Formats: sequence, structure tokens, C-alpha cells
Amino acid sequence: MALARGYDVSDYQSSIPSDAEFVIVKATEGARTEQTGYAAKVAEARHRGIVVGHYHFIHCENPVAGEVDHFCQVVGSVPVGELLVLDFEPYGQPVTDSAATAAKNAWLAAVKARYSNNRVGLYTSADWWRRTDDNAGDFLWIADYVQAGSPRIQAPWKFHQWTDNPLDSDVYNGSIDDLRAWAGAAAPASTPAATPSAPWTAPARVTRDQWGAAAPTGAYTPMTGALGVKVHYLGSPYTFGDHSTCPAYVRKIQAQHMADPVQHWVDIAYNELVCEHGYRFEGRGHGVRSGANGDQALNAQHYAICALLGSSGSTVPTDAQLQGLRDAIEDYQHNAAAGPEIRGHRDGYSTDCPGDALYAWVQAGAPRPEETDMPLSDADKAAIEDIVRNTVRSGPPSDRDAYAVANFFAYALGGQTPPGGDSGVAAMASWLHQTTQTCVGAVVDDRLAAFGLEQKIADAVAAAVGPAVAKALAAGIQLTVTPKGN
Repeated sequence: MALARGYDVSDYQSSIPSDAEFVIVKATEGARTEQTGYAAKVAEARHRGIVVGHYHFIHCENPVAGEVDHFCQVVGSVPVGELLVLDFEPYGQPVTDSAATAAKNAWLAAVKARYSNNRVGLYTSADWWRRTDDNAGDFLWIADYVQAGSPRIQAPWKFHQWTDNPLDSDVYNGSIDDLRAWAGAAAPASTPAATPSAPWTAPARVTRDQWGAAAPTGAYTPMTGALGVKVHYLGSPYTFGDHSTCPAYVRKIQAQHMADPVQHWVDIAYNELVCEHGYRFEGRGHGVRSGANGDQALNAQHYAICALLGSSGSTVPTDAQLQGLRDAIEDYQHNAAAGPEIRGHRDGYSTDCPGDALYAWVQAGAPRPEETDMPLSDADKAAIEDIVRNTVRSGPPSDRDAYAVANFFAYALGGQTPPGGDSGVAAMASWLHQTTQTCVGAVVDDRLAAFGLEQKIADAVAAAVGPAVAKALAAGIQLTVTPKGN
């Protein structure tokens, strides 16, 4: 019997592998920390019809009630057939084994009381399983890096995490049908996502006839089961101009693509293009694969929408362009059965596309520009200044410092209170979520260089820190740090 195959994912993974039959997604850690990509991954898994689980990493030194409340608030209402899991790995936590065990058992009991119709279980290592009692709730998920399905424990298990190379990979102790029956999950739908209850009409776009497209030289490949949309840029020098020049530029792109001696594209590679004036240009259109995501496997997962935006020259999208991109994304979600994912080309493929400024917008959830016009309060200004000054320490700067800053802003840009953040930064996090796109670009690199940061560190954090720092600079905040030796 083939064991059902799945994965557990957190914010370290950008998406769920295409061969997953089940996935268990990290929702929370401790009493306040959330995962910025949690909701999107759960939506993706539900759209694909695979079995879903949600997990919480416990800090056993904290009051259990707070950790339970935080997890339940984030996951919300959970359909029957989805799993809830406690990640119990209290390595380095300032508690005894007996106190950790008590916290584990209290969490399992409390969550089961709230979700009586769902399976609630335990994930732990073989080492910690031997150090705690035998209470695993409704099921045990054991981590032991040996042959899949053969963990080195005597206790009954339902899931086995057998490797973390290159991803955290798991098997269920039975077939996928066994798993569905045990979890109470419904069979996957035989059709794509349901039609929205309310009709959605996309804003008008420039049709192929209107921009003067040449006829394709071959047949398109149909698109089925798209996970969502990938955003692209031109990857070549480009300078904004009058809108009268845009149709000719789109024709130029099509001609280059169709003449490419390596790719042999039958048409322009993109499903849609958006100019700096906010006009959408129909490319290959709905229901067919692009040629733009890197290879056929990636083309089968996402539609491709390209901004007329350069790798030099005009590198920062206009508000009108962001509006047009958002219109296109929603069009493909509502009218072409695209899933909820919004990715950049660099997600899953080695490329600079779609550029740092546009990618920061994608990472922020592709918000509409009018959602980012919230004024800074004095408390906001002080919070940003303190966080940047205290986290980017005097030199020499290190990768640790760079990623500490990036991690803080990754949470804040998702509208969440970052790890270690108190109520004083909660409002700032909310503000950051709404103001990320106000101004980005070269000023960020210049300011980071003025800090004395090494270039590789500046590159590592510019995309994450950029929108918030640039907004702070625009508001007149003086962000300073003294490099070592000054």
C-alpha cells in the first residue's frame, strides 16, 4: 500500500509542492507570533482539494491559556476534516521536562475542547517523545529521519516526518483515502473553485486587435488548476513615456518573443501586460498557459502578468500601474479560475524578476495604492526610528543583524505584531501594512549605504525594510546608526 505523501510548511516555504496529498501549515508560535503566509497557503490547499492541517509551536514557559487563545484566534473556524497540531519541541526553553509535559497536555485538552469535531494531535521528535508522557491527543506525528514509514519508536503513529532535505516531508500511515476517512475530510471537488456568488466584472482592457497583435503561430496549452498569478517585469532598460507609445512597445515585445531562437514562443509569453498608465493589454489571455515562468512545470501553476517596468530607467511602478496589476490579478482569479496565490517570478525560479520595488509590493499582498495613504503619528515615527537604530547595530554589520531587521519588517508588513513586539508597536505594524507602497527605490539603498552597511547586507534587507524606511525618510525622520570605528 502506498502511504499518503505530504509536507509541513511555514513562512520558510513560498508554496506547497505540487505532489502534496496533504499539508500541515504553521499558523502561530508562542502567544503572539503569526505566519505571514499562513492564510494564503491554507487557501491554496483548500483550493487544490488536499487534506489540510494547522499547527502551533508552543513556548512551554508561557501561560498555556494565552498560547491557546492566540492559535484559535488565528485559525478561526476550521472545517470538519482538517487537523490541528501542537508542535512540541521545547529545546532550550527554561522549563523542566515535567513542566513542558504539563503545558503540552493542557494545550491539547484546551484546543480539543474548542474543536471537538476535529482531530487534535501532537508533533514531536523521537527524543522528546521519550522524555514526555504518552499523551498525544488524537494522534502522534513523529519526526525521525530514517526511511519513510519506519520511525524508531514503539508507539502507534499517524504521521512520520522522515526528512527535511530539501523540504520537511511526511507520510501518513495509510493511503490518501484512509487519511480522508480517518480525518473526516470530504473527497476533493471534481471541478475547479466554485463560481463566485456575486458577479465580478473586470475593468476594460486593450484587446489584441486594438494593440495590433500578430496571430499566434501555433496552439496554446490549456491552463487547468492554476494556483494563482505570477507578476513579472521587463528585465531590460525601460523609460516611462506617453501612453501613445505603449501599444507599439507591446508589439515590440511580441515580435521579440516570437523571434526568439531558443524559446520558440508561438506568441507573446505573457497572459497580460500593464503599462505605467494603468492600461491592461491582453496577451495570451484567460484559460491558457503562459511561456514566461521559466519552464512548463512552472507555466502550469501560475498565469503571467507583466508590468512595463525596467531593470534600469523606470524601475518603480506608478500607482496607476499597481491599480492595473491588481485589476488583472482579480480578473484572473474571478474569470479564469486562478487560485489565491500572488507571487513574483523569482518565487521558484532563479531571476531578479519582477525587480525589488515590484516584488516588495507582491510580498505586501499586492494592495491597491489608495489603501496606503495613512499619516504617520509621532508614536509611529519613534517606533520606526527605534527599531531600525536598535536592530541595525554598530558595526561591523552581520548577516544576523540584516535578517533580524528583515524578519521584523516581514511581520510588520503583513499587518502583524512582530516577535518581541509589544502593544506599542502593534499600531505601527498596522500602519506599515497600509503604507508599504508609498515610496520605495534608490533612496533606500542610499540610506542603508549611509548607515555603513556592507553592500551584501544592504541587498539582503532593502526589499523588506525599504518601504517602511522610505516612508519614514519622506516624513523627515532621521534614521542614523554609528558604524564601528566612528
